[in-house]
Amino acid sequence: MSNLDNFQCLNQVVNGLDYRGYSRESGEMIEAYMRRNMFGIQPEMKIHRIFQSAFLEDDIRHNRITLPVASAGFWKDPLENLLANVAGVDEVTGSDIDYGSLVRPFHALCWTQRERATSSDWSSFSHGKPATRITTSAGKLMGRLVNRDDSSYMHRTWLVEVEYAKEDRIKALQNPSEALNRMESTGALLALSAATVRSSFKDESEVRLLYDTSLIPRPSGVTLDESKGLVHIPFDWDDFIEKSEDAPPC
Repeated sequence: MSNLDNFQCLNQVVNGLDYRGYSRESGEMIEAYMRRNMFGIQPEMKIHRIFQSAFLEDDIRHNRITLPVASAGFWKDPLENLLANVAGVDEVTGSDIDYGSLVRPFHALCWTQRERATSSDWSSFSHGKPATRITTSAGKLMGRLVNRDDSSYMHRTWLVEVEYAKEDRIKALQNPSEALNRMESTGALLALSAATVRSSFKDESEVRLLYDTSLIPRPSGVTLDESKGLVHIPFDWDDFIEKSEDAPPC
């Protein structure tokens, strides 16, 4: 099944709970929304990420997790977050429409399903600094970010197996019609657009965490550093890291 098929199937579970009278703050509904926003990823699936050790230690010390903005400029790839620069014109008023504003507030953190890191993984993510690779589960990651204290939790946080596409296909999607077609109430189609990556990176087997900072109010303790393109989110690191390894010597 595709990511969208999985989402639609799991959204039926949410609708069923809603029909039966469960509140959005109930444990059952929070679990259902979390599973829906994982697009079929199983909670027990192991995911891995290489952090620069200093940044990881700083986040743990401050009980937070830091996500960079999902932008072409930050990640130095013009096809990242493919709708971010899409604009159009209102046919009635003639005024400009900034469709990219729908997805520019996404911040993201890249994880992988691959059990073992390659030498290129270490070089790409360490940027020449001491680095640490950690292993956890998809459910632990989402479970610490989706909670009843966030009134918009059902639309804010997503965990997606990246869809890989050829460059010409991604460029073809960068138009106002595509943005309009993805404007629906759940936000899932916009999240999927921000998890579409060129095929040349397919060997990364990426699982992408997305966090939408545009939804107001933000949860207590979330801080946005727009000058650096970062969001800091309160995070419980206790029992989160299941395994860790330092970068191999050069």
